[in-house]
Amino acid sequence: MDAPVAWARGRLPDGDGRVVSLDINGQALDCIVPAGDGEPEGATSFGMLAAALSSCTAMSVRTFLQRFDLPQAPVEVDVALESGPSPVLHRRVALAVDLDPDARAQLAAVVDGTPVTVLLRDAIVIVTRLEVGAGTG
Repeated sequence: MDAPVAWARGRLPDGDGRVVSLDINGQALDCIVPAGDGEPEGATSFGMLAAALSSCTAMSVRTFLQRFDLPQAPVEVDVALESGPSPVLHRRVALAVDLDPDARAQLAAVVDGTPVTVLLRDAIVIVTRLEVGAGTG
């Protein structure tokens, strides 16, 4: 095996504990195994999946803006998992900067080609909504 680009270890103690202690690339984080249908008490496995897509998308958008010397602006990416027989990840990308149609099309291609998107898209549907413009955010 080549050197991993990321690694994680989870530890769940014996018994009825619901907190998995994680070590993600040397960073500690707890993951909660939900008790039922209510609001989870902390980070969950599905929440971390959504966070991976959100953070990768935000970093890719920022890199796009820098690479093409476009105006810098805060990038906001919301990802929500809709469960069911055919789960869907809904991703909203908000960028409060005006882009011409060509730059907007390039941005859409960047968002659809992020490393985490590419990794997930054959396993789950990802629906993306771009909100680009000075009044966005």
